[in-house]
Amino acid sequence: MNVTNPLIALVAYLLAIVTAALLLRAIPKIARHLQHSGESRYASIDGLRGYLAFGVFVHHTIITWIFLRTGVFEFPPSNFYSMLGQGSVALFFMITGFLFWNRLLTQGRQHDWLAFGISRIFRLYPLYLPLMLIVFVTVFYLQNWELKEPGVELLKQILAWLTFDRPDVNQYPQTGMLISNVTWTLAYEVFFYLALPLAALVFIYRGSWLQVVLCLVGIYALYQLVGWEHSLKKHFLASFLGGIAAAYWIRRPALVAWSQTRLATVIAVLALVIAFTAFSRAFKAAPLFLLGLFFVIVASGNNLFGALKPRSIRWLGEISYSTYLLHGFVLWLMVQRLPLLLHLDSTQAWVYLPLAAACTCLLILISSVTFLYIEMPGMAAGKNFLHWLRQRQENRKRLSEKVAR
Repeated sequence: MNVTNPLIALVAYLLAIVTAALLLRAIPKIARHLQHSGESRYASIDGLRGYLAFGVFVHHTIITWIFLRTGVFEFPPSNFYSMLGQGSVALFFMITGFLFWNRLLTQGRQHDWLAFGISRIFRLYPLYLPLMLIVFVTVFYLQNWELKEPGVELLKQILAWLTFDRPDVNQYPQTGMLISNVTWTLAYEVFFYLALPLAALVFIYRGSWLQVVLCLVGIYALYQLVGWEHSLKKHFLASFLGGIAAAYWIRRPALVAWSQTRLATVIAVLALVIAFTAFSRAFKAAPLFLLGLFFVIVASGNNLFGALKPRSIRWLGEISYSTYLLHGFVLWLMVQRLPLLLHLDSTQAWVYLPLAAACTCLLILISSVTFLYIEMPGMAAGKNFLHWLRQRQENRKRLSEKVAR
């Protein structure tokens, strides 16, 4: 199999889109959800998410094929397949930077930081905790339930995984590979969330020079704290700047109007194509500039000749967190463990390709289920918890006022 052949990615995307379309027809709850969510203000970004999360899956599918053939985990020998992973992650960071910085610019000092913090916890963890449990159970199952570490060490490993680090569990080598090590990006997301109020004090709320200095020191301290085990890379963090730039871009009506022209669409597509074919790594100045140019045009509402509009694509966007977080484990089960049980040689293309195709459909199905029954209830629980806290604060305030009288 020629791992540089882009037709593999094309077929995989078609399978994913068809699977999503069939689910939309078969499960009324999905159609109702999309109808209820409607056309959001940033519908183009919602569609983009679906392509990105699935792109990371395709990237890891190629990497896994190389590993099975060579025994070495390395980037694909193709700019396109390397960038399908790295470029997608860079654009995900831009989406995060854009959405939350734009909200800050819109709400200013009225921004609800308590709601923000609670929403982020209830967005990340309801799905991550079951996945983490699956990883630990899988490790002990593979080791015949033998405890190879002192209890204290195992507790340290649990705590590290809870903060999105991936130390080997119970001496199982490269434990993180069970999930394709995808949680490394969550550490960058968490750093951005934690640094956001400090950055707002520096760049939006504008306080005294002393406040600015203290906030910058705080950001640097967070940078060191979050990257305690594995240093956060500054050039990875630069991706968020593309999203922040887009938050300012969309505030210029002339720029938004231009971004929705046919010329802008062509430029966006060309920028993406050049970034994905001329470079093998995303986190450098030139590819980040091209990806940033592409992103500001999409953030302005450009749907790329309709490619970001179909309901199936929007559904892939809705389930993108599940797709991103779960794909590594589903891939490991389907192309590494299943062939062992069936006595198949997954290094053969005629075995690997059908398994990868089945993995594609299964991933979209599982991600749809986890979104509906884990992610959505998790987000609702976050809102309920916030409401409970507000009610409690209000009751305390009323009680204190009565006592004062």
